[in-house]
Amino acid sequence: MVDPIRDSSPGDSDLDYDDGEMESTTLGVDLFKNEEVPVYPAVARLGRYDILGRLARGGMAEVYLARSEDEDGTVRHVVVKRVLMEMQHDPQMLSMFLEEGRVALRLFHPHVCHVYEVGESNGLTYMVLEWVHGTSLRELVRRVKAQRATLPFQLGVHVISKVASALDYVHGARGLDGKPLSIIHQDVTPHNVMLSWKGSVKLLDFGIAKTSVSEGQGAPQGKYEYMSPEQVRSEPIDPRSDVFALGVCLYEVLTGTSLYQRDSVPQTMTAIVEEPVPSVRSVRKDIPEALDRIVARALAKKPKDRFQTAGEMQRALEDWLARNGGPIPDVRLALTVGGYFNAAEKQPLPQQAAQFTGTFAALTGAKEPEVEVDPAEWAQSFSHGDGGQTGTRTSRRSPSLADRFFELSPVAAFLATLVVGGTLLATLIALYYVLRY
Repeated sequence: MVDPIRDSSPGDSDLDYDDGEMESTTLGVDLFKNEEVPVYPAVARLGRYDILGRLARGGMAEVYLARSEDEDGTVRHVVVKRVLMEMQHDPQMLSMFLEEGRVALRLFHPHVCHVYEVGESNGLTYMVLEWVHGTSLRELVRRVKAQRATLPFQLGVHVISKVASALDYVHGARGLDGKPLSIIHQDVTPHNVMLSWKGSVKLLDFGIAKTSVSEGQGAPQGKYEYMSPEQVRSEPIDPRSDVFALGVCLYEVLTGTSLYQRDSVPQTMTAIVEEPVPSVRSVRKDIPEALDRIVARALAKKPKDRFQTAGEMQRALEDWLARNGGPIPDVRLALTVGGYFNAAEKQPLPQQAAQFTGTFAALTGAKEPEVEVDPAEWAQSFSHGDGGQTGTRTSRRSPSLADRFFELSPVAAFLATLVVGGTLLATLIALYYVLRY
């Protein structure tokens, strides 16, 4: 099936929100001012949400910035995540998507990206999530490394301790009946940690989370370079597997280098299982030995040798931080992170979101546009302050060859129309005289 939304948007094949690669879907505002989102014109409607533009596309789903308005006039911006058209009829895919929503709907924690609702509209399954105005931890590490710098290790410890607190809550979450949900994230990576411009830290993406009702362990799931040894071997796992993955994240945040990524999956898996527990001090000499021991304990090969809970790892990190500079205020994290991104990169929508050339009919299910969009206004809203405008087409169908011809050469197209019209008129006149006589 052709998906006109996906096929019409160029330049984002490397984006994958499911893998946390949404990267910088951010809001560029002064840290001490109220946040204001530009009044983007809506390009589609899904349920009660105005769709403003696409943020990213992954292997299973697409992510859009959306806007809703309450009865009192309050405007709220959220993320709408929908299953790809080609995946919509895949029972396994829909089951995973709905399970992600079912799990995340029950989680309420300041460091967990909240899911507001899961629904279906015009045959499309979607999820509405909290919109985090920030960048991924993965992209921050990339930026720091690209500038041949190192992130202050106190800030790295601060971020990972917040993720540890989120995991501790998730691992201990209970259902309405009081029974443990027994959630294991299984995909704790820098891709799935978002840092807001206000200095908050959010864990997201429970797409492959394992719960007490999940069937068996099965094949390994997640990104191989962040899997625990027991996960690689497809052995039974528990929350300590997430602790190991968080240890890998801590190592990479402190050193700026990948720990277990190798040239092939087998090599990566072998390194995780067989290589000795690494030392961050072998890469970065200025890291204190006490912090090195925390990282090493999180990365222990045997679960019994690790922190037994994410909360235990959180307390170890916070205790170390208290002895080495004290708690990190949100404003310090916000200013540090923000310094690695320019104003254009902090816009709510990436520039390619303005370049839709197809139709949103597949998203809305409507035959006619539900929202009239002025092309000039739409293009202007994506100028991103650089003085230029990004062209767009908001037709409900893909442009035909004739459309493109008229756009590229109006004069030639007009002359061609006269010739064709004249030929047709002459043909009709000739036919009239033939039939008459």
